[in-house]
Amino acid sequence: MNKRGRKSAERFRRQFGTVPDVHYFPEDMVHIRSYFDFRRDQGRDPFLLDEITWNDLEGDDLFRRVNPGLTTSGEQYLYYMLRSPAQDKATYETRRSLVDLMGREEGLRVKLQVILSRLGRARRADLCGAFYPAERGPGWLLVYLALVLAVIAAVCALPFGKGQAAMVLILLLSANAGLHEFRLRRIQQDFATVNYTVGMAQTLERIRKLKRPELDRWLDGGYAALDELRSVLRVGALPAMTDSGGPGDLLTTLLLLDLIAYEFLKNKLGRCHEAVFAVHQELGRLDAAIAVASYRSSLERWTEPELDFCGDSAHLEAKGLVHPLLAEAVPNDFTAGGPLLITGSNASGKSTYLKAVAWNAVLAQTICTCTAERYAASVFRIYTSMALQDDLGAGESYYIVETRSLKRILDAAAEGGAVLCAVDEVLRGTNTVERIAAASAVLETLADRGVLCLAATHDGELTSLLSGRYTQGHFTERLEGDEIFFDYRLRPGPAATRNAIELLRIMGVDGAVVDRARRRAAGYLDTGQWS
Repeated sequence: MNKRGRKSAERFRRQFGTVPDVHYFPEDMVHIRSYFDFRRDQGRDPFLLDEITWNDLEGDDLFRRVNPGLTTSGEQYLYYMLRSPAQDKATYETRRSLVDLMGREEGLRVKLQVILSRLGRARRADLCGAFYPAERGPGWLLVYLALVLAVIAAVCALPFGKGQAAMVLILLLSANAGLHEFRLRRIQQDFATVNYTVGMAQTLERIRKLKRPELDRWLDGGYAALDELRSVLRVGALPAMTDSGGPGDLLTTLLLLDLIAYEFLKNKLGRCHEAVFAVHQELGRLDAAIAVASYRSSLERWTEPELDFCGDSAHLEAKGLVHPLLAEAVPNDFTAGGPLLITGSNASGKSTYLKAVAWNAVLAQTICTCTAERYAASVFRIYTSMALQDDLGAGESYYIVETRSLKRILDAAAEGGAVLCAVDEVLRGTNTVERIAAASAVLETLADRGVLCLAATHDGELTSLLSGRYTQGHFTERLEGDEIFFDYRLRPGPAATRNAIELLRIMGVDGAVVDRARRRAAGYLDTGQWS
């Protein structure tokens, strides 16, 4: 390893297990998620987290917390990995074994990081769509070759054609120079994509040369793909395909050498799309495993999950669960054994608890890592319905958006298999009577279909309507003068306190308004009628 490599290795050792500090431009997440979008659109996975769930859980923030600044393949695969909970043991074991290996073998990990760092990032590179579909014609390649042959013919004619041959040659070279500039502007992004793809193949070839059996067993698919890309590796050594985007010397420009190499590689990569996809996938899987191993090392508490891949019934037991995005989260357990209905005061921790359980279910099946002391559960399809908004573009009210969100969970439950869902304030977008009637019917149906449903509500009526189907839990608070304190601990049974009116007082709302609110609430609780 040269001096530059040794410096890089030392930097990677220092950074391992630290909280990432990576810069993102506003449009970067669109490019980072492109591998996930491609797989979803092609139907390559049995289950993926949908947009509602990902947005409810603030998934992009979790991605940024885990991503230490990977290659483009690594970033794209890590994003996909976080949205693709493993549904079978083989997928899970491949992920777990690679992450364990990267955490255990520091020497191998650092060598891999040095190799991968040479590839770097090109977030705008379209590594999935640029070479799909696979069938492509020769296109511009024939035009370029014809122009080059014409130049050669004009040069050969110089001794015989006197001034006419020289004039033709000058015109051809001028046309080539203009065409070169025009085409480079048009294909700039595709040129970078081809260039980066060649770099991916070269990187995996360097990894193969390490000859590490404990690693190679997981990369057989990528190595087989390299055999299809031998010609790509050979052309990739041309100076015109370096990271500078072409040397720009006169001969390359006038003879269109970089454009010819580009068209040849583009067409070859188009015919070998699945091989390119395999190389991209294997590099990404490896780089993402390094990221997860570093993430594990940065956590105060984590555990590998105990997953049940055999049964269809939904069950979950956990101890010391915390939300992965909270720096000083209060740990809680999940011991309900089945559906759980949570009540409690505003800001007491209900929504955070729902997200903590849902996130740990996701992380267990995606990166084989839970932010808990212990996690044992079924293999779930996971859904949430929490942070919904009106869809003004589609002209849909909050209630319609919420109904669509709940319907997708009911449909998933009807398909069978273990489903986990987290629902915050069920059907809050309608009047009280219909909300309670509809919410209780939806939650009953989910429980009857075997869904492990975690629901949070302010509606005390649901505690009695769902008694027997849902275990009850609550969060509470302590009032001391003009201050309110929360301990964020889940307690058994329904909530016995409310704090909405007290919060009006604490926030400085006029005392007459607070007193009127208290009298009306007390009257309703005594008589069941509003006065």
